[in-house]
Amino acid sequence: MSTHRLIPDVRRAEALSDGKPRAAWHDIRPTRAEIDLDALRANATWVNRHIGAAQLLAVIKADAYGHGAVTIARALAATEASALCVSLTEEGFELRGAGIAGPILVMGGIYGTAHDDVLAHDLTPVVFDLGDVEAFARSGRSVGVHVKIDTGMSRLGVRPEHLGEFLDGCARFPGIRIEGLMTHLATADSDAELVHLQLARFAAEIPRVRAAAGGPLLLHAANTAGTLGFPEAHLDAVRPGLALYGGGHPELKPVLRLVTCIAALRDLQPGDTVSYGAYFRATRPTRVATLPVGYADGYPRRLAAPVAARPADVLVRGRRCPIVGSVCMDMLMVDVTALGELATVGDEVVLIGTQGGERITAAELAERAGLIEYEITCGISKRVPRHVLAGGG
Repeated sequence: MSTHRLIPDVRRAEALSDGKPRAAWHDIRPTRAEIDLDALRANATWVNRHIGAAQLLAVIKADAYGHGAVTIARALAATEASALCVSLTEEGFELRGAGIAGPILVMGGIYGTAHDDVLAHDLTPVVFDLGDVEAFARSGRSVGVHVKIDTGMSRLGVRPEHLGEFLDGCARFPGIRIEGLMTHLATADSDAELVHLQLARFAAEIPRVRAAAGGPLLLHAANTAGTLGFPEAHLDAVRPGLALYGGGHPELKPVLRLVTCIAALRDLQPGDTVSYGAYFRATRPTRVATLPVGYADGYPRRLAAPVAARPADVLVRGRRCPIVGSVCMDMLMVDVTALGELATVGDEVVLIGTQGGERITAAELAERAGLIEYEITCGISKRVPRHVLAGGG
């Protein structure tokens, strides 16, 4: 038997809204990422309780780790987040263009000649190169900056042995105000000894940076793992990313749910194959469901044949169903034989999230794919619409 009919689950659709007009649900592909802003705000509240007097600098770089930066930024405005952190200047420009107010820290440095635009958009730059300091100084404006020092990441930042020269260079430009000092922890999720070494190196440099600043200095070092695992790393502020989106601690709530629906069903006989490469060959009568989602949507091909030693599962009617065959650009197939006649075209399918009593997390997919959790959510492509759950604000 073969059936093929694309029917989005209208019961779920009616519960979704981001306030923007769109095509009728029966006219579009049902693959979508649902964003639960109530969960986001609950996570921010949880983090704030955990960090005590430290400030929350919310990291929303990389399109808020795939969740939608503008949507997430607007929701965080109702929390106790003191500032937003991005990596690139253009990420800051996008937020300002969407009307996002409040401090935005650009952590990844300034590329090219964007210095005037950074100031025009009222972004706070992180500096570690005197060329950037001079470029900001040429504006003739008073410019607040955060200095980044490299305590062991060996990526960006002023090395401690060069910090004196850097600070002397900054002192030549009275318009440059050092307002913050930061570093980045390399092993907060794996090597406590290096964390302590980095914090010690950081602490050793605070007095001379504070003297150069001549005023209040915001100290920050902790990412999510540092925030959750090292209270001594909280300092004046923390910079969690993953924790805001539900990762890193069992009490945090996943913000993203990746769903689609069954687009077609096939009843296979022993010997029939599935997908490119024919990596799956049925050994018994097998019912296969086709889902309209693939690696072009950011669902990793390595979660199935020929790479995966153990293919990933999806949830259909609250039960785990394994992927069969290779993931295609626009589609993938799953074995729904165990559901018998219960599986029907139009059934909701969960790739990340909860359905019934079962749950598939981004962390689970990352482990099976040999990736990290960030890669799973950041990899969800722009062609997957983000829908804010009703009541999510």
